[in-house]
Amino acid sequence: MASTTLSNGFISLNDIINNFIISYTGPGKLIPDSKRTEVVFHARRCLQEFAYETLKSQFTKVSTVGATGNVNAGQRTVVDDSLVVIGVKRSATAGGTTYTVEMTEGTDDTPNQNDKYYVDYSVNPNVLKFQTPELDGFGIEYTYLSNYLTTSEEAAIPKLAEEALYACMVYAILANRENTNPNLLQRLLIEKIDKLEKSKSRLVFTNFSE
Repeated sequence: MASTTLSNGFISLNDIINNFIISYTGPGKLIPDSKRTEVVFHARRCLQEFAYETLKSQFTKVSTVGATGNVNAGQRTVVDDSLVVIGVKRSATAGGTTYTVEMTEGTDDTPNQNDKYYVDYSVNPNVLKFQTPELDGFGIEYTYLSNYLTTSEEAAIPKLAEEALYACMVYAILANRENTNPNLLQRLLIEKIDKLEKSKSRLVFTNFSE
């Protein structure tokens, strides 16, 4: 699994779990006693309730620019589960492993600029292209959105899904307790369904590449 670099619109599953434990569990709270393992289990189960098409996760992958010529641009195949590349950085020198130079997205006819990249979305998997031979051997780091529904605690989850996950987790945990008030469970179920549907609707119409 690629490592994760968070941007403003995302929160890690690990942070969701930690926030949930602080906010919802403990003496005098909705869930008086709960082990972290139980919270992690239900957090993962609730992630699986989100449709594959609507819950997008963000990952970062490191690679190297291939050999280029004056005509054929260097290129890198983007991972199969990528929906859209949302950022690219490169090393300052060939063979570098620190990615400090921000690149900007150009077009397929933007040649010979060391700060430009282009993503060919017409092929599958997508291809990340660099339009200059001078970047041969440079290290690159690209961040992409994925439709790969992961339950890794390192995964970055859209913040639009955060409240819905909390509602789902509360209901799932209390539904597995013998003495939970049925009226409370009914209210929590309605709240869970409502927040999940609203979250899905918002995610469908969100453009994460902007």
